[in-house]
Amino acid sequence: MAKLHITQDDHGYWMLSHEGDDGALTLVAHQFATPAKPLGMAQELIAEGRFHGQIVMDPPRGASPTAAVPAAAAPGEYVTPKPRKAGA
Repeated sequence: MAKLHITQDDHGYWMLSHEGDDGALTLVAHQFATPAKPLGMAQELIAEGRFHGQIVMDPPRGASPTAAVPAAAAPGEYVTPKPRKAGA
């Protein structure tokens, strides 16, 4: 079954990845400070009938879920992350 994964990258930013039926991952969107935008994008894809599958979301990383400020990458330090499966 296809899945949309909402996870954090190594800098603490949130991203949306698509996992196809064959298990291949594709990065859809990245570099969001909170999970709200990628979750909204995933719900919109389902509501529009453009995606049929599940949404899987990782809990926030870090000591406290209320510490929602991501670790800021220095200019030139941030690179496009690889897609990531939730729960992995």
